[in-house]
Amino acid sequence: MIKKIFKEIENNGGKAYIVGGYVRDMILNQKSKDIDIEVFEISPEKLENILKKYGKVSKVGKAYEIYILKGYEFSFPREKNEIGELVINPYISLKEASKRRDLKMNSMLYDIINDEIIDFYNGKKDIKNKIISYVDKENFILDPLRVLRVAQFKARFEFEVDAKTEELCEELVSEVKKVSKERIFIELEKILMKSKKPSIAFRWMEKIGLLKAIFPEIANLRKIEQGKKYHPEGDVLEHTFLALDILELEERNLELMLAILYHDIGKSLTKTMKEGNQIHFYGHAEIGGKLVKKYLHRMTTNKELIKKVAKLVNYHMRPLEMMDNVSQKSVRKLASKVDIIELMKIHKADMWGKGGSKQELFHIDEILKIYEEIKNEIKPLIKGEDLINLGYEPGEYFGKMLKKIYEAQLEENFLTKKDGLKYVLEQKSNVI
Repeated sequence: MIKKIFKEIENNGGKAYIVGGYVRDMILNQKSKDIDIEVFEISPEKLENILKKYGKVSKVGKAYEIYILKGYEFSFPREKNEIGELVINPYISLKEASKRRDLKMNSMLYDIINDEIIDFYNGKKDIKNKIISYVDKENFILDPLRVLRVAQFKARFEFEVDAKTEELCEELVSEVKKVSKERIFIELEKILMKSKKPSIAFRWMEKIGLLKAIFPEIANLRKIEQGKKYHPEGDVLEHTFLALDILELEERNLELMLAILYHDIGKSLTKTMKEGNQIHFYGHAEIGGKLVKKYLHRMTTNKELIKKVAKLVNYHMRPLEMMDNVSQKSVRKLASKVDIIELMKIHKADMWGKGGSKQELFHIDEILKIYEEIKNEIKPLIKGEDLINLGYEPGEYFGKMLKKIYEAQLEENFLTKKDGLKYVLEQKSNVI
């Protein structure tokens, strides 16, 4: 279908190329889901009419439109007009269009008709040498978010940033703070979800001052020592970086990785010293569960995501506390409050994020085994309709009553619905 569209564009006097990340990933022999297509020498109206022949076309963007057909994105090259606004211009040269891309490795075009990669700015050479460098300084600084994109690519591909590009990124740090939180959050997600070692991005951000500029609460963890007895790896930030790299890509989801990034944020407020200069952080998980809500609200409006992350942070110490006392009762109570499978993953990252050899965590296997055995018992056995059938009149007190009954279930006062109904009748005065 794409070849047909490209040929039809040519027949109408235009030319289309696959651009950006897809071409880069072809050279890296990596799969790429997103296919961006740039169109030249044809008007937007003509392009839209061509695309409509192949299916429903949607348009996004205000200043300039992107045409989306079955997941493929078609756009036009852009340039600044007389008053400094970015506008589309289908009639600029290929070399000029490539010059406006952020990095050399993203500046290549692929001619699908002639099976040819067009590389004006030595993108292939950068990829071969594992280097990240900008195409053009004046174009690079037009979008400060590119600094965060450099961090993302550095972690994803484990490339080095060339000296001039790093110097320019450092100069742009203060400008990144002015970028919308939505765009920053998109890049953060890519760092956490697409990088085998997300710490590479965060370490580089710390080096150039970007971490302190946009994630000051994370950067400040560098100041918090933990004591060598429990944390031989060093301060809280070092521990966080190591923990971020533990999980395999297929184990991750966004709330889990955000929870690992923020899991020890409560240590900034809970540090105490005991006899023998032993450092403790009593209650840091619970404090962190509250703090992380504030920090994530600054980055995203996704309330459900924030709620899940806060829960994981709040309960991340529970598996360690249960280590010597794993029982059906303790697992049942914990699983009623938080996603226990995800909690075990953050616990693994926390325990292994201390450097050195990775110790066996037998209690995780034990907790998960028990969870599989009892997971169907975690849902409330007694519901509102059951109380009505027992003769209770619905009212405002129903919520509190059901909560008390559920707490009794978690305490193993009953484990079946039949016994639960019997419990309600026997404890009538105590559950109303």
